[in-house]
Amino acid sequence: MVALARKSHESVVVELPASVEDGGERGSVATVDIKQGDDVALAYYYKARDLEISEAEQKRVLRKIDLHLMPLLMVSGFLQYLDKQSLNYSVIYELREDLGLVGKQFSWVSSMFYFGYLVWQFPSLLLLQKFPVGKYFSLQVLAWGVFSFLMASTSNFGGLAALRFLLGAAESVQLAAFIIITNMYYKRSEQPYRLMLWYSMNGVAIIAGGLFAYGVGHINSNVALWKFPFIVCGSLSTIWSVVLFFLLPSNPASAWFLNETERAIAISRVYENKTGVESKVFKREQAIEALLDPKVWLNAIATGSGNILGGVGAFAGLIIRGFGFTKLQTQLLQCPTGLVELISLIVFCTIATYVPNSRLAVAMFATSISLAGSIMLYAVDINHRWALITGFWLMVGFIPNSFILGLGTVSANIGGYTKKLTAQAIFFILYSVGNIVGPQLYTTAPYRQGLRANVVSLVIVLTCNIINLAYMIYENRERRKYLAANKDHLKEEDYAFRDLTDKKNPFCLNVL
Repeated sequence: MVALARKSHESVVVELPASVEDGGERGSVATVDIKQGDDVALAYYYKARDLEISEAEQKRVLRKIDLHLMPLLMVSGFLQYLDKQSLNYSVIYELREDLGLVGKQFSWVSSMFYFGYLVWQFPSLLLLQKFPVGKYFSLQVLAWGVFSFLMASTSNFGGLAALRFLLGAAESVQLAAFIIITNMYYKRSEQPYRLMLWYSMNGVAIIAGGLFAYGVGHINSNVALWKFPFIVCGSLSTIWSVVLFFLLPSNPASAWFLNETERAIAISRVYENKTGVESKVFKREQAIEALLDPKVWLNAIATGSGNILGGVGAFAGLIIRGFGFTKLQTQLLQCPTGLVELISLIVFCTIATYVPNSRLAVAMFATSISLAGSIMLYAVDINHRWALITGFWLMVGFIPNSFILGLGTVSANIGGYTKKLTAQAIFFILYSVGNIVGPQLYTTAPYRQGLRANVVSLVIVLTCNIINLAYMIYENRERRKYLAANKDHLKEEDYAFRDLTDKKNPFCLNVL
């Protein structure tokens, strides 16, 4: 077994069996002095590297991680998207009329979610660093479930806007926590597929939400129909938070579903990432490096621009109904959007996983399809409603590929725990800004200003991705030159789990 004891801030005692197959006999005790982050992970790694770990054993541990971790993230992602989109389902059933929303008030209600997201983003990232990821995330799920449920009790613009703000603040942790968790358990080559698994739940949620909203339209009740999405979605998230609190581990070293030898294998697997596992120390120099790194900003600008399309989320029902469909038809016609998103994510993220250095190329191809859909949506005459709805499906269904592969690029290519968190903060701040701006562009039907902005936004996304690809190719070339010139005295293991940034670790080559 493994015995871990923190003797001080500077040392960790680890005891591991001499081999994986030895039945658990005790090995020698090693005290590892740690002066930088990832202390427990480094202690595990130093002992695990001497074990004879077979490929079959590594695959068995990977399957075990997938079986226990992915369902937790996937269900959480599904419920998060349902909660966020419940406003879209409710607006078709007279929410605006019952609450007396006039002018741009509905646009502001939609944007308030991302004001909350923006305000709480960086504090949330700091709390993720200070506290166990699993426990903090589960408490945030509880919060967003309660806020979603309470939206059914609102009676005016102020109450709804305030709760949307709080909902956004609570949900701001989700993507950041998922990226951190994925990076802690999976090799860089394995990450795109796992990112796809939990992010594709957005597509499943769109399908399920559309069918659910269609069913709501057939309810005969004294309770206003617009309240049901908030009540049901909020209740599900609240219940799920209890499950997460007990089942979601904060890191591989505390994963309840792995025995202590398997934890060592899990940590040694991600050694090749060259980006560390977890550090509880905020490092100012890493934060500054993130602020000065071009690839951080190129990813963030592409994300912010792409998420101006987020305005479509809250207005999807209104846009589709504007094509001439009934209320119930409108709810059903949102389902194919989710199907297109789900299929495209599976196809493109699988390609990005199994074709080396194809992430940005795949993202650009998906963005091009989304751009074609946005042009259709803007240029086609309103009388051709099936051409318009097809353009809508293409635009909304393909752009998530660019977003999730951009997230994967940040996760895979940014080293240093503080730098990674700072990069994610920049990423999600611009993500929030894009989503705040988006709804404000949809003022009056047929929303021409918003549809035109979508075309411009997607052109910016493509441009940023092209520049980012060229920059990362340049960085890789320079690092290879440095490694070749210093190959006699550089050792990869000297950089393992030392919480170094990608720029301080010459072995950390960008995944393109």
